[in-house]
Amino acid sequence: MSDNYTPREKQELENAVVPENSSFYDEMNLLIHLTEKYPDDVELELNVPVSESRIDKFEADNNIKLPDELRALYMFADGLSLYPSNLNIMTLDEIEESLDYEWEWGDSKNYILLGDMIGDGECIFLDLDTGKIITNDHGDETEYSDFSTLLGDMICTFLENEVDDEELEEYISGWETSEEISE
Repeated sequence: MSDNYTPREKQELENAVVPENSSFYDEMNLLIHLTEKYPDDVELELNVPVSESRIDKFEADNNIKLPDELRALYMFADGLSLYPSNLNIMTLDEIEESLDYEWEWGDSKNYILLGDMIGDGECIFLDLDTGKIITNDHGDETEYSDFSTLLGDMICTFLENEVDDEELEEYISGWETSEEISE
């Protein structure tokens, strides 16, 4: 890791515009709403976004192709953090710095570290072979079809009963219905 730490530049939530065509549109707008309405219970920090050319450079320099959803995420926010789940998504610079790290399971999996959550060592990865999001909690892996599914799971797991909010209850109700259908 670099000795030259540069603090992440935050964007103001009231100025954050979630891309309408992004898969994480509903989740991000709900999180922004909850953060603004319940600042003592929910905290979302978004970093200033990066340009498409910065993402192109990251991909070319590291021979990595990010899924469209993650490209959209980084053009919306170059990393983020969410409390109470302690979800932290790293900046592109931080991801680049972590690429040389060898994970305990060796090189049998083609993963890149995207961040962590819960605060107990649970890591979030992108599986470069499948484009899926993987969490690894001390060896136990959970696979998510995409980033918005991980966000939805975080919302339902950590925010249900945290605040009494009609929009949150509606989202969770819709999430539970869609989970029942997909099983």
